[in-house]
Amino acid sequence: MKKNPAHKKTDVAAITSLLVRLDKILAGPKEDLLPKIRKLAKEVDELVPYYDGHMVRVTFYALAIGLKMDLSREDLLTLEVAALLHDFGKLGVDEYTLEKEDQLSADEMMEIHHHAERGFHILSGFAKLEQAAVIIRDHHEKYDGSGYPARKKGPNISLLARIIAVADAYDAMTADRPYRKGLPQKEAEAELQAHSGKQFDPRVVDYFVNHIKNKTSKPEHKKSKGSV
Repeated sequence: MKKNPAHKKTDVAAITSLLVRLDKILAGPKEDLLPKIRKLAKEVDELVPYYDGHMVRVTFYALAIGLKMDLSREDLLTLEVAALLHDFGKLGVDEYTLEKEDQLSADEMMEIHHHAERGFHILSGFAKLEQAAVIIRDHHEKYDGSGYPARKKGPNISLLARIIAVADAYDAMTADRPYRKGLPQKEAEAELQAHSGKQFDPRVVDYFVNHIKNKTSKPEHKKSKGSV
C-alpha cells in the first residue's frame, strides 16, 4: 500500500463547534434529541479520520442490538451518542499509523490504544456527554479482562460498551480495506462467536448473530483507510 506523506489536518474549530452543538441538543427538548443527533452523524463521521461511514454503521448495528435487547429509551439515546462518537479519540492518532498494514510497533500500538481514553477526555468536559464518554473509554475492554485501557472484566464493563464492542468489531471485519476485502456476513458472525466469552459478551453476540436478520446498514461499505 502506498503511503500518503500529506497528513490530513484536524479541523479543531469544526470539532469544537460540533461538540458544543451536540451538548446543547442533549440539554434541549427530549422529543428533538434523536432526530437532531442523527442529522449530526454524517458530519461527525467526516470529521474523524478517515471517512468511510464506519461510525454511522457502528451506530446502526449497536442500536439494532439495543432494540432487540429491549433497552430503555434513555439507554438507547446514550448508546446512540456513544456509538456515534466512539472513535473520536482517533483525531489524535497519526494518519500513517492508522493506514499501516504491516505489524505495528509497540509505540504505534500504544498510540492507537490511547484513542479510547483520548475520546473520553475530549467528551467528558461536556456535562451532557459524560455518560457517553465513559462508554467510549471502555469500548475496547474485553469480556475476559484482556482489553484496554483498564482491563475491566465481564459485568464490570458497562452493557452499552459491550454492545459497541460487538458492533465495532463486526464492521471492522466486514468493511473493505485498501489491502483486503471485507469478510462475508457469515464469516464475520463466526468470528464473533469464536471470541464469545473471551473478547465479547456472549449474550450480546447471541442477540446480534441470532436475533438480528438485517445487517445491511446505510451507507454502504466503502473502502477505508483504516479502522482499529
